[in-house]
Amino acid sequence: MNYKTLTLTLLLGLATHTGLQAEEMMHHEGHDMGQMGQMDGMNEMDEMTMTKGVISRIDAPNGKVGIKHEAIENLKMPPMNMVFLLSDPALLKDLKVGDAVRFHAENPGGKLTVTQLQKQ
Repeated sequence: MNYKTLTLTLLLGLATHTGLQAEEMMHHEGHDMGQMGQMDGMNEMDEMTMTKGVISRIDAPNGKVGIKHEAIENLKMPPMNMVFLLSDPALLKDLKVGDAVRFHAENPGGKLTVTQLQKQ
């Protein structure tokens, strides 16, 4: 386990034990993850990494999607089930809960956002 992963794990564990609500943890509200990945000198290829997942929730009116996903390499995020904003609500076209997908997520301004989403 590298230093960044250990630090993130410890911070998330501390946040959990200080009474942070589960919903906030799921949405990663209040976490400044904006600098994650940028410290490693990412290049253009790293930024377009696609991650496998399964749609767990669709909230089209609010432009959000829940995805149970593998580790997101470009964000240094472990596997989990979480809700993302969508860069474009049209990304949900022809998708439903339970669909296997590949997606790309970014963290502009601390808001985890899916920028590419395709059915597998």
